[in-house]
Amino acid sequence: MAIKFIKQDAAVLLEAYNARKDEYEALRAMGKWSGAIYHAGVLIELALKLVICKNIGETKLPIMFQIHDLDLLLYCSGQRNNFLNQPNLRRNFDIVNKRWSMELRYKGATQTQPDSDLVHQALFDPLDGVLTFLSQYF
Repeated sequence: MAIKFIKQDAAVLLEAYNARKDEYEALRAMGKWSGAIYHAGVLIELALKLVICKNIGETKLPIMFQIHDLDLLLYCSGQRNNFLNQPNLRRNFDIVNKRWSMELRYKGATQTQPDSDLVHQALFDPLDGVLTFLSQYF
């Protein structure tokens, strides 16, 4: 059985992650709260896909993981139990997941600075930030 992979390897996915992180920071600096929250979800998505690649021992992401469902990606990453067993980490994941969707691409400025600040803390908290945690695994 042949598994199909995306064209980009994990190194390119990591470059994309770093580029989206720079864009996220720029959007926050400009007060573009909805754009920043959209990028926050994309950052988690890319981080989870990088963890999946490492977890399954592949340099390229199988096409079956070209999805935007953060809960499913978390499950497939092998990190779900860590999130379930660490309530603050799970809470931070939920903070972003409840505010993010691909539909944010089509909406105007619906998010506020307090929303963006909450998401930022959920991503980068030194102890329980979602990206702080996931970055250990890619």
